[in-house]
Amino acid sequence: MIERERIEAIKRDVDLTALVKAKGVKLRKNGRSYFGLCPFHGDKNPSFSVNPTNNLWQCFGCGAGGDVIRFIELFDQVDFKEAVSRLTGNGFKSVKRLAKSKQPVRQRGLSAKLLKLLKRVIDFYHTAFCEDPRARQYLNQRGITDNTLFSDFKTGFANGTLLNALPGEGDIYDQLKQLGVLSEKGHEHFYGYVTFPLYGLDGNPAGIYGRRLEEMVTGSVPDHLYLPGARHGLFNRQAAKSHKEIILTESIIDSLTLINAGIKNTIACYGTNGFIEDHRRLFKQNGVEAVTICFDADAAGKEASESVSARLQAEGLRTHVANLPEGRDINDFFLLTADACDRFKELSKVPQQAELPHAHSDADPAVKRESKELQVTSTDYGFVMAVDGRRYEVRGLLKNDSKLKATVKGIVQEKSKRRLHVDTVDFYSARSRTYLTKGLCDLFGSGEDIIGEDVQKLLELAEDYRQPEQGSETKEVMTGADKARALAFLKNPNMFAEILTDFETIGYTGEEMNKLLCYIAAVSRKMEQPLSVMIQSRSAAGKSYLQDTVLSMVPEDDFVKYTRLTDQALFYKDKDSLKHKILAIEELDGMNGAVYSI
Repeated sequence: MIERERIEAIKRDVDLTALVKAKGVKLRKNGRSYFGLCPFHGDKNPSFSVNPTNNLWQCFGCGAGGDVIRFIELFDQVDFKEAVSRLTGNGFKSVKRLAKSKQPVRQRGLSAKLLKLLKRVIDFYHTAFCEDPRARQYLNQRGITDNTLFSDFKTGFANGTLLNALPGEGDIYDQLKQLGVLSEKGHEHFYGYVTFPLYGLDGNPAGIYGRRLEEMVTGSVPDHLYLPGARHGLFNRQAAKSHKEIILTESIIDSLTLINAGIKNTIACYGTNGFIEDHRRLFKQNGVEAVTICFDADAAGKEASESVSARLQAEGLRTHVANLPEGRDINDFFLLTADACDRFKELSKVPQQAELPHAHSDADPAVKRESKELQVTSTDYGFVMAVDGRRYEVRGLLKNDSKLKATVKGIVQEKSKRRLHVDTVDFYSARSRTYLTKGLCDLFGSGEDIIGEDVQKLLELAEDYRQPEQGSETKEVMTGADKARALAFLKNPNMFAEILTDFETIGYTGEEMNKLLCYIAAVSRKMEQPLSVMIQSRSAAGKSYLQDTVLSMVPEDDFVKYTRLTDQALFYKDKDSLKHKILAIEELDGMNGAVYSI
């Protein structure tokens, strides 16, 4: 096994620019990078880029890219171990790079504005996918028919409607060009492609992959397309959090094929040269122990399999190369093979479900420990379930013959910071449970199998839940004297002054106009057309305190308060469940996805 330190030293210290020039590739400087004709395909326009800052190379024509080791692997047509050997003491060390080696260059991430815009593009493409059947038909023809996958992975379709939805002018065009969604000439980069968002290790979008639809885009264009620049982001990164053995495929379509067949522990590369640093970091951070590599059964796929296997073994992982029938890829195999799922498990040595790390087994001490830690507490509003550090609050249970609705709040307490995921779910709807599971996976950072078990337990507890018995409750009736005092208060010309006095009595001074405005809006809940108020100010200026103070003057049964809402949180509520009530949401960012339902 090659020492990790030796590999890192080569990547860091060997001057890639000098090495490439020594191999006969003519480079010209353009900005901070060098460009030349790619030595790995018939390049006529310089598309081969060398970045001396991070010592990486990328071809925007054929998609190849990597570090100095990968360059030698492809140029000299040798395996990983031989490439390392040839780069050891080869005389191309950079003095400047050695001087700066103590402070490795960090990859610059997207700004908050560009990240938000990328999320909007992903959402737009997903909406287009749901409305335009052509991309779905393409995936169905390739055997990917589970509709829940399309929502889980935010599958999209660039059908040309994005440009029509943009305003006539503004900075958004420049921002989309900066992202690479639009070309310099303003054309849509992914037009005619089914799209899949790629996510970074922090859970934020980091890129987009596109697969060409032949019926829309013809000519000499690539079948596979990415945002311009270095590759970042992963597909189905959650698999590494819940599985110690991963199946590494050559493409996203291959991984989707496996997931469609029920094989969840798969992560995609981006072609034969598409094993990137994000993959290595993901495996290392999540303690992945073994990787089965299953690339296309052609010369390029077999060569890349051996190269990736050597790189993973250098990281201390066990590897196995699964060999498909000659000329096949995973998608072909499942379309053309009888009992494809069982046969694939045999040739890839994937364990049966009962052998997986998180599968139920009486002999598994982890399962026993988790079940012992399960705690359920009844509350006046529902129940609380805590298991293995994950806390769920369930309230608002409504049950009939066909539906079992509830509001579920997942809670993570991190020192002084509290993170939440709130969703209204119909436990009897598979789609609704899937949405809930996805959101909770992102909150807790756990795999779908673990959270799926939690949701199943929540369903069982919800079915068994019984409203606490209450004694005979005497309904309060407004007496004649009460009504007279209320009318007198409403007719009092100094009514506002008395309301402000009440605010000061409970400790809120100043901001008279804001207090009155919010109080009037709160009282308007009794009207057929109530008022709505949005409080805007800088951070930590007291927005939440103002809202909470006004709500303290409203009966508890007359308001519902959330920190944040998911897109579908309100869809499962009864039509009149919020009638004449206040819906209070702490942060605007926490309700953007639910604006339509509101």
